[in-house]
Amino acid sequence: MRRAENNSFGILMYHRVMPRITGISAPKLNVTPPRFRRQLAGLLSRGYQAWPLRRVLACSRAGEPLPARVFVVTFDDGYDCIYHHAWPILKELSVPATVFVVTSFLDAERPFVSDRWAGAGSADVPATAWNMLSSAHCAEMMADGLVEIGSHTHTHADFRGQPEAFRQDMAQSLGHLRSALGLQQVSVAFPFGYYDADMVATARDLGAVCGLTTQRELVSPRTDPFTWGRFNVQERDTAATLVFKLSGWYTTMRRVSRLLKFGR
Repeated sequence: MRRAENNSFGILMYHRVMPRITGISAPKLNVTPPRFRRQLAGLLSRGYQAWPLRRVLACSRAGEPLPARVFVVTFDDGYDCIYHHAWPILKELSVPATVFVVTSFLDAERPFVSDRWAGAGSADVPATAWNMLSSAHCAEMMADGLVEIGSHTHTHADFRGQPEAFRQDMAQSLGHLRSALGLQQVSVAFPFGYYDADMVATARDLGAVCGLTTQRELVSPRTDPFTWGRFNVQERDTAATLVFKLSGWYTTMRRVSRLLKFGR
């Protein structure tokens, strides 16, 4: 698959970026800062271009083509370690990113509701490893234009089949971001990547500009931005494995595997 022909691009999804802590098992969804830097620097050295989410959305709305090797960086949940460990690397490499925060946990000094890490809340672990972002840190990252803040809903629940609950939660989250951070056009990442037609319609109706999922596939700017997928990035990923995903081969291999498995 040649990206230049189908005009597709890839969105990377991170969660935590924090150093290993001696004597404590690492969180499942964590990339250490040195590895994070090598991943991004390796992509840039191979000719990949990091674009802000708002830029690919603008191209999608305008029907404009994207150059080859465009990718987008996102973070889910909104851990404070993004401010302390990821943001300095993003600035060093001039890589833009969107951070999707769970608004009920903004400024909260308690473990995140979906954090299954044993170190969360422990006195043996620095609070920056499990605390969530503050409004002040969000505003500081937004100030230089490199980082965008989006919504990961207000409570990070599975809202499939619960249209009214999702509407209330999403409206509260968007309202909070607009009042606390002055955001007008807000992007959304569905919790756990779960979504249904009602959730997509509601997010659109409430004024969100997109709704990202966790489908592991490249994105065509011609498709509905409320169903764009992303590739999860892990500590074991290298620039080479990310190229495998962003080049389209990973998506192609998954499709071939499904065809072989189901015989169709």
